[in-house]
Amino acid sequence: MTSRPDLAAAANYFSQFQTCFNEEHWTHLRRVLRYIKGTLNVGLVYRADNEGQLLEVFSDADWGNDITDRCSISGAVFKVFGATVSWFARKQHTVSLSSTEAELVALCAAACHSQWLVRVLKELGWNSNNPVLFWEDNQSTMKIVSNPKDTGRLKHIDVKYFFVRDLVQNGKIKIEYVPSAEQQADMLTNNPCYLYIHIDVTPRYLFDNLSFYYYYSVYLC
Repeated sequence: MTSRPDLAAAANYFSQFQTCFNEEHWTHLRRVLRYIKGTLNVGLVYRADNEGQLLEVFSDADWGNDITDRCSISGAVFKVFGATVSWFARKQHTVSLSSTEAELVALCAAACHSQWLVRVLKELGWNSNNPVLFWEDNQSTMKIVSNPKDTGRLKHIDVKYFFVRDLVQNGKIKIEYVPSAEQQADMLTNNPCYLYIHIDVTPRYLFDNLSFYYYYSVYLC
């Protein structure tokens, strides 16, 4: 798991049934194990590129597709100079009433983690005056964090999620739009029934840029 972001969504899903699994779960899990056996050479690749963005983040959310409790899934990919160094896929603790709310919760979690990474990089001697670049595919969420005016439809959202707005206004992070087809965190939030990854057909399989063009699919459910 520490070097296989392609397994994060499946691991997050199956971890919910550690104490209440049944034969159906075991059947699906064996398909994941077969996938792992067939992709043992897949791994992350790191290349020297001092010209790239020091830290950039892809944030995404899957709104209420888990039929067990309708909690959304947050996912994020963190890159240093274009190389993936961290990621997470986790279930949100509350039920979101809209996709915008789910994306906002995921963005807040990613923003908190990014500030920790900024401090780590600073201790390692990499300090940048530029804001952390965030890539978001939900334009409503982008408008919320950039507009200081609250709307009545958002009063039910916990105040702590507007932590992101403060980071934007203080110039610590910058949020840019990315099309959903190019959202690299999408694979961390999708229903694990289908796991899509891009595998470079070379002597070494690569997860170089975590760009997923559906060249290879794994049926899990």
